[in-house]
Amino acid sequence: MEYEHYLQGGDFFDEGDEEEILLTFIYFVLAGLALFDPYLNPVERRRIRDGAQSGAQWVVELINSHRDRIFDNLRIEAPLFLQLCDLLIERGYWEPHPTGRDCVGAIDGTHVSAWCRAEDRERYRNRHGGLSQNILAVCDHNMRFTYVRVGWEGSAHDSRILKDVLLDPNCAFPRPPEGKYYAVDAAYTNMPGFMAPFRGARGTQQERAARTLFNRRHASLRGIIECTFGVLKKRFPILKGPMHNYLMATQNNIVLACCALHNFMRDNVPNDAYFVEEETIAAQADNINHVVDQMAGAEPLDMSPQGIAGWNEFRSALANSMYYHQH
Repeated sequence: MEYEHYLQGGDFFDEGDEEEILLTFIYFVLAGLALFDPYLNPVERRRIRDGAQSGAQWVVELINSHRDRIFDNLRIEAPLFLQLCDLLIERGYWEPHPTGRDCVGAIDGTHVSAWCRAEDRERYRNRHGGLSQNILAVCDHNMRFTYVRVGWEGSAHDSRILKDVLLDPNCAFPRPPEGKYYAVDAAYTNMPGFMAPFRGARGTQQERAARTLFNRRHASLRGIIECTFGVLKKRFPILKGPMHNYLMATQNNIVLACCALHNFMRDNVPNDAYFVEEETIAAQADNINHVVDQMAGAEPLDMSPQGIAGWNEFRSALANSMYYHQH
């Protein structure tokens, strides 16, 4: 073109103006590096937030508090912040906390057929009137047993068995690492390391909705133990009975052997028909992302009233986070 100027947005710019704008932008970037880069500006940095809450807990508190607080801290409104979170999740940059990534497995009890002498039958009689022993089991998200406790009579309650196991150092129970938890049902106490669903429907409409959403997702995580029990009993019908008149010690060994063979099949026969059937049923019920369990580095569980109260608050924060994220 013969003209040295061009028209853009109603104004005339020449090449000198473009160079000036570019130089201004470069100076701005360099100034930012000088102020904030630790290598160019080695000023001692101090944490602004010194509270005991974790980062996730602090963000949840910001979302649930007054609308001005989250804006003052993040310079963004809560709805727009949650929209940003959705975008990050959609593009694979972030995995939301409530999906169950901190759940290392599930715990539950199941009854297997038992035979006992006449004088012991009342202790082994379960609430359905049959004779059984109550088995406490822990499984990971790959339908493998990671812990099995046998020998309890059918009349024993699930929570009583777990409490005994936790208090007995000889039981070698695999405690979850700090901040991780097992998914348990409502028969167990909600306490550090053991996440139970909410009971009842008290609270505001929003609180009830948040708890309902939490319970639904919690049930998806906990469902893995039901699938694992389902495979075990389908493969070994002897566990459903009738059990022959073996000594109780022999019956216990039969249960442990069946669980060991169950894990062996899981590790070595990935297309086993029993596992495929249960996985199909579970996938139809809810398609959840499985997580890998980590059992090392566990801390002593805080079963004090203060510890349980803190864990209840953590569960409520998770439920609120789920609710806000969905809405």
